[in-house]
Amino acid sequence: MSSLSTPEKLIRKLTRDHNATIKRLEAARDACSIGTNSYRQYEVSIADERRKHTAQLVEFGIIPQELQKATKVEYLYVAHCHTIPANREELAKLLDEQAIKATKGLHYEPEDEAIRKELEEKYK
Repeated sequence: MSSLSTPEKLIRKLTRDHNATIKRLEAARDACSIGTNSYRQYEVSIADERRKHTAQLVEFGIIPQELQKATKVEYLYVAHCHTIPANREELAKLLDEQAIKATKGLHYEPEDEAIRKELEEKYK
């Protein structure tokens, strides 16, 4: 069973039919000699088919009507750097903060320490 919705199936079928048509037109064009009227007509037919396909995709809303306006170029530069301590006091403070963050969620409450001490004495 396919997990595609009805519109997705329609779009897939439309694209598959378009690709098959283009392949047939290109195969027929390749049988003609370059520069002949038949070759030129196949080139025109291929271009028309591609335009129609693009128009159908725009109509379905798959690609925007005015692609130039929809395209937006934006560069975001984000720097991730740790605070660099200027002296030993700032370094000590930074290391303390990092140690506290690293041990967050560990059980270092006085009750837990008492239990640990009791177990150390019991199993020495």
